[in-house]
Amino acid sequence: MDKNIDRRVRRTKAQLKQAFIKLMEIKSYDQITVTDIVNQADYNRATFYRHYNFKEELAEEIISDRTRELIETFKYPYKRKTLIHMNTLSHSDIIIFDYIMENKDFYKLWEKFKTIPGFEESFLHSIAKFFKKDIILLTPNDSNLDNNLYTSFYANGILGLIMDWIKNGLEPDPAYMAKQLVKILNYYPAESFIGNRETRILP
Repeated sequence: MDKNIDRRVRRTKAQLKQAFIKLMEIKSYDQITVTDIVNQADYNRATFYRHYNFKEELAEEIISDRTRELIETFKYPYKRKTLIHMNTLSHSDIIIFDYIMENKDFYKLWEKFKTIPGFEESFLHSIAKFFKKDIILLTPNDSNLDNNLYTSFYANGILGLIMDWIKNGLEPDPAYMAKQLVKILNYYPAESFIGNRETRILP
């Protein structure tokens, strides 16, 4: 494909996606039509159908884009080296919170995107699959510790923290979250108990 045509296609698709996200701010997913999308993007229906067969296909591509980009932010600390010791990890290596903030127009609509059939399941499954398939956590020297379960525990913990942050409106700020995540990854409590969190009194 000619580079100019390819650039034009990418620009058109980006504008259609942005129009869809803008519409999600004011309408429910079921209410949005192709006509709404092209009017918001200032295109005609023929332009839309040149790239997508229906609005569901456009929504699926937006979700796929965001999932792929999010996975790339997880990979960032591994760009320079393949093996990372958690105690050498810097908060500047954690760019996922900055990325989400830069794309807050999408992530602040999380609850509305959840109304798209299969959205949250597909999104979270893709991220969890990446952790389990591409990230290998070296477990402590314990032959009785299952490495797959250890990795699953880490993956779901990190993902849960990120999802809570999104659902809390991206507060606190990304720098704080990055620093806290580094601390969490390096924190190994000596003991735990069930009791009163306020007074720390044992039952």
